[in-house]
Amino acid sequence: MAHTRKIERQLLTDAEMEFVAKARHPALMELSDSDLHTLITHLRDRRERALTIANNQRRALRGKGGRGEVTFEKADSGNRQKASVLTDALTRARREATRRQAEAAREALMANAHRAMELKRDAKRATRPATLPRPHESVANKAKRRIDRFGSSSGEAGRVTKFVAVAQAKKDSRGA
Repeated sequence: MAHTRKIERQLLTDAEMEFVAKARHPALMELSDSDLHTLITHLRDRRERALTIANNQRRALRGKGGRGEVTFEKADSGNRQKASVLTDALTRARREATRRQAEAAREALMANAHRAMELKRDAKRATRPATLPRPHESVANKAKRRIDRFGSSSGEAGRVTKFVAVAQAKKDSRGA
């Protein structure tokens, strides 16, 4: 539930009002990351304090211990509402921190994607052989280079393939 500023002024101290005002939109966007983190910490501490006081007052009202006598009129004295106002401010601040983290992650992802594209482009440019074949190079020299590169010639690979095909055909004819 949204709280009016009039109710907030009634419930909060001046320091708490300052924190809640910083947690509103125009001021929230202008805070640095460290200031935002500090604001979240202060708001969380103030909210926890308000909830602790409200719980202690409620326990004292039931007679479960507590400091001093508490009458029903003073039972909660706005501490639950104060905690609610501080929770709303804390939610706004946390949402802004999450938005900033998502934005930073998105920027990092985009930077990595651009870097990957550059590396991919550079890799495509580098696929050219370091030394280009000479136009007057003989066919025998090309074949010799192929043998050196793969350990055997392409004719040998064809001969082995044919050998395997014939062996498979013989095996199939025996089994049928």
